[in-house]
Amino acid sequence: MKISVLQFFKFSFFLILIPVMMGCSAFGSSVSNNPAVATQQRHVDDLKQEVRNAELNTKEAKLREKAAESRLKAAEQELKVLESEIKRRGKQ
Repeated sequence: MKISVLQFFKFSFFLILIPVMMGCSAFGSSVSNNPAVATQQRHVDDLKQEVRNAELNTKEAKLREKAAESRLKAAEQELKVLESEIKRRGKQ
């Protein structure tokens, strides 16, 4: 399948133009001269950051919980070993 030079340039132009148009419209909608809109946008951004922080804290708490469970299991196994040694010594 051969592509002419003109078709190639049309295709390239649309590949560049569409993301640029989307990017400009996204940036244009987030910037406003209205103080109420700007205040609300800051509030939304703050809440998004709060959610991200809460998610991070949740992940960290889960990791701490897993570590504590591992330490508990190790301590329980060590207790069983010590109990079995004491029983073994008592039978001798």
